[in-house]
Amino acid sequence: MLYKDLLVAYDGSEPSQEALVVAKDMVGDMPDASICILAVIPLGAVGVGVESPIEPIGSVQQIFPDMETYEALLANAKESTVKSIEEQLEGQLDDLACKVSIETVAASKPANGICEFAEDNSVDMIVMGCRGLGALRSMLGSVSYSVLHEATCPVVTVK
Repeated sequence: MLYKDLLVAYDGSEPSQEALVVAKDMVGDMPDASICILAVIPLGAVGVGVESPIEPIGSVQQIFPDMETYEALLANAKESTVKSIEEQLEGQLDDLACKVSIETVAASKPANGICEFAEDNSVDMIVMGCRGLGALRSMLGSVSYSVLHEATCPVVTVK
């Protein structure tokens, strides 16, 4: 088996849910495989009272009194995001034989967070949703387009 450690970029959208279905179909019944569900927390979301970055937010500039406060807010955002994903996917992962984990990473750009996490964790393949906004949008900076060009491993996009 060539691809057994998959990374699913997940933001709660319908395309990301479809990407998870594809990943489950690829390795779900293999006990030695793994699926890592990754949510990227936008750095601008930290400290604005956002329950989860799975919800769209505007870009807000913050000033933190110290690094300890920032790290506490970031830890809270990560914990909240993992809980939100667990609630959203409750029962959908129970039938899998493979190992499943939910991870978060903070990044200024989602594509950078996804690619860096994939490289740092030696994933075999990234599976992610694609909103299908067309060629013009992709040239202007879609996340899937950026990941396709920046990733060091194969990328599967799912509509």
